[in-house]
Amino acid sequence: MSCLNPEDIKVKLDINSAPWYELVLLPKLGESKAKAIVAYREKHGNFKYIDEMSNVKGIGDSIIEAIRDYIKFGSDTVNVSLNKQE
Repeated sequence: MSCLNPEDIKVKLDINSAPWYELVLLPKLGESKAKAIVAYREKHGNFKYIDEMSNVKGIGDSIIEAIRDYIKFGSDTVNVSLNKQE
């Protein structure tokens, strides 16, 4: 599996629809935090504001600030392919 740097992300991920394996591409998010975001979203519904993410166990202010520029809330995003083509 190839790793991406945050600078490689050219589109914003939809925090309300991205699966955990896409969320791990975001800065400071590992597998457990990405899965916690998805589990919280499935239990409580879509996030409306970025600050709501602080309700997810393990997600604090430093993580929210790190991912702020890489996420969106809504359908005005595009899907991300994890397969790089050279």
